[in-house]
Amino acid sequence: MSVATPHVDTARELLDLTRALIEAPSPNPPGDERAVVAVLERFLSGLAGVELRIFGPRPERPTLVAALGRGGRTLALAAHTDTHPIGEGWTTDPRGEARGDMLLGRGTSDNKGAVAAMAIVFRRIAERGRLGGNGRLLLVANADEETGGREGIEALCASWDESPDAVVVAEPSGILAPWESLWIAARGTLRFSLDVRGSETHSSLAGRPEVKSAVESLVALIDGMRDRLSGTLAREHSGFGRISRLTVVHLAGGSGWGVVPAHAHAACELRLGPGVAQDEIEAELERAFTGARAAVGAEAEISFPGGGLRWMAPSSSPADAPIVAAAARAWRMVFGVDPSLGWFPGGTDARLFEAAEIPTVIAGPGALVRAHRPDEYVTVDELIGAVDLYAAIAEDFLSLGSEERA
Repeated sequence: MSVATPHVDTARELLDLTRALIEAPSPNPPGDERAVVAVLERFLSGLAGVELRIFGPRPERPTLVAALGRGGRTLALAAHTDTHPIGEGWTTDPRGEARGDMLLGRGTSDNKGAVAAMAIVFRRIAERGRLGGNGRLLLVANADEETGGREGIEALCASWDESPDAVVVAEPSGILAPWESLWIAARGTLRFSLDVRGSETHSSLAGRPEVKSAVESLVALIDGMRDRLSGTLAREHSGFGRISRLTVVHLAGGSGWGVVPAHAHAACELRLGPGVAQDEIEAELERAFTGARAAVGAEAEISFPGGGLRWMAPSSSPADAPIVAAAARAWRMVFGVDPSLGWFPGGTDARLFEAAEIPTVIAGPGALVRAHRPDEYVTVDELIGAVDLYAAIAEDFLSLGSEERA
């Protein structure tokens, strides 16, 4: 099989499809990917030999799977169609705005630019004719990545009747700039909240032994927990070094001038490298909380969010896995350099595929620093690079058959 990589003339098609996907809102929460899937169904309609199926536990949470070919290996190109909510602070139109070689809008880097690139690669391969016995290609445009994946990839893996041999999961391949690394691992996340009660009284009495500031107690509680988690936070991963971190993502407390805070709240994320299990880390966190609460003398509670937000497992694929080797060769062919094999700082759907024993690599256009913030963008060159890379990975992996290349 040979799949020609697209020329720069593909830029218009990429921009048009990416913009159409951005104009189909899919913020999660609340979560509704139907409009995005409708765009993709129109784009892929009428292709010979392509089977389109919709998976999902509820009509408003569809995951589209397009399948092509038979025999040989099966590769899935997977990109989530939900986005982080738009939020405030935009100086451009979050529904899509072109500026020079940039396309701005919610989801351009995370993750609709990658959805468009994968869809174009899938359609180009389909237009060349069926793969026959050379392999099978799946396009997975999945729901519910932003809030844990239970109604997206987790539901898909529990329901489809044939699992791929490997998956390319789309997320930005750079942190500060595009194409920094080929990710073969990703951090996991345990989320929890702390609520502390204090003494609501005149603020001039703060510091007296019988007066407790909820805010000051919360700060001391977090510091105490961080000290008691020092072993986990300092743990070295053999391939990626020290990558765990405790981060406070939201704080609230107090009622204003002149009053000692009676309540304080913190939402926290404990991001962890590969090699940890949920039950073990939650038990360690509970011990750290209990010990710090006693040391501080705080009246405090710990709680966890519901659904898939509570725990997102870390993921890791062996550096010598066939999909990693294929992706590395494709990277070298497209970008002219060997990739740096690294770990993605956030959580990805890779963990859900790997829970189903399907190896993955993580790659895509854009940069993580642009995601979940105002004026998110992707460039035309990044989108074209993504099309080239996905096409090259598909050609390499599916042409291997049952034997691995040297």
